[in-house]
Amino acid sequence: MSKRRRQDGEEGQAANYDGRSGSKHKSLYLVLDDWHGGFTIRKLDTNNPDLSAPPVFRLASPLNNHAMDFAALGTNIIATSNRCTATVVFDTETAALAIGNPLPDALLNAVNFFVTADDTLFAFTYHFMSRPPAFEVMTTAAAKDEMMRSLCPSTDWSWESIPAPFTKHQRIVSYALHPDGRTVFVSVDDRKVSGTGTFSFDSESREWRRHGEWVLPFHRQGYFDAELDAWVGLHPDGYVCSCQVPSLSLGGSSSNSGSNTTQQQPSWKMAKGQKLWSPTHQVSKSQGATLTSMGNSRFFLVDCVVADGFEFQDAFEDPHGFVLNMTTFRLKYNHQGKLRIVDRNTTSCPVSRQLSSFAPVAFWM
Repeated sequence: MSKRRRQDGEEGQAANYDGRSGSKHKSLYLVLDDWHGGFTIRKLDTNNPDLSAPPVFRLASPLNNHAMDFAALGTNIIATSNRCTATVVFDTETAALAIGNPLPDALLNAVNFFVTADDTLFAFTYHFMSRPPAFEVMTTAAAKDEMMRSLCPSTDWSWESIPAPFTKHQRIVSYALHPDGRTVFVSVDDRKVSGTGTFSFDSESREWRRHGEWVLPFHRQGYFDAELDAWVGLHPDGYVCSCQVPSLSLGGSSSNSGSNTTQQQPSWKMAKGQKLWSPTHQVSKSQGATLTSMGNSRFFLVDCVVADGFEFQDAFEDPHGFVLNMTTFRLKYNHQGKLRIVDRNTTSCPVSRQLSSFAPVAFWM
């Protein structure tokens, strides 16, 4: 395993973020909108993922024909709707269901994105240029004794609003957690008014920094992989890409736009010639395929397309109107330093779908 560069006082922290030795066994969970009443959560076999086993949990949607957002925190899968404050928490370890902390007003009637860092959940929201994107942080009360761990997230968890340096014209396009485990990077795009830019937020110092007028190369979330010493994400063209992690010692105050913010875009690579998914054929055009890191350069990609012989609208009326593609693969650099996909395996199966605004998402936990 290659060792990550030690910088910004990060000695010894990267090893605790990815590929943890001695950690508990993890499983792959997939969230689908394949149930007429709402959503299902399924536990998959990573060696042979399929939908033959019954779901471990069904969640009724609070509103018909409206998508929900799902995030992972610890052993919990958190389900939220931007139309109501109530949240539901499913603990995959105990199969227990609990009522979560209500969503803050800033996350309602908006597009929300979630990033997890240990016992912290970062939430970004886009308000369609009606107001600047909001930034909310949810933290959990750390239990000193695991045996005394509370089963009441509504009282143990709390939200905090953090001022963010974005304008109402800027749209969040990509984000990733730094390997230090406490800093999240966010890229925004608005070519006409405010321009592009990448910022970082330190959850300990509660400070924002601007790193330059560039964006991360992947769409939505990227994942740090210790073996590749890089973030990994899905390029909008349907390929997987790796991106060097920017230095935390460079960049300036988020309120400055001058010479302090001239950090160059980090180098990145794309696994060319090995397309993983087709952006033009996705059921959810806005979200596309979703990627999940399983550690040690292993990844799981899920995407959904209309089955052959069906028109888009008619496919929603048939239990076999769509095809779910589940792809497991590993990434490596060859002797020339090029990014390559190896051990690729795709399982496809017919599936029903209820929403064109929802993209199936998986969690490794």
